[in-house]
Amino acid sequence: MMKKLTTLLISIILLFNIFIVVPVFAVTNFKEGLYQLINFNVSPDNTYSIQNISSTDGVYVIILDENQRTLQSLRLSASSEKYNLIPLKPSYRILIIGNGEVVIL
Repeated sequence: MMKKLTTLLISIILLFNIFIVVPVFAVTNFKEGLYQLINFNVSPDNTYSIQNISSTDGVYVIILDENQRTLQSLRLSASSEKYNLIPLKPSYRILIIGNGEVVIL
């Protein structure tokens, strides 16, 4: 009886965890560095925007394809508004230069 109850409880927990998907960009702030999007569950079907949330420092953001060609570049001032990004693919990279901090939504 106890084994059946434990199995049922574990099954229920796993079932509900399958349907709860939190995009990594929704919870991640990015600082200066080079990021490979394959590590962040990027969906080519989603549209993303970027915003500098630093109140004092600006940043420069460059999106590169798999051949290191620049696809988009943005200069975001401190506390910038949101800007739309090109459709992102897992093979792309994002380069962030500056002391600011950006969030991708």
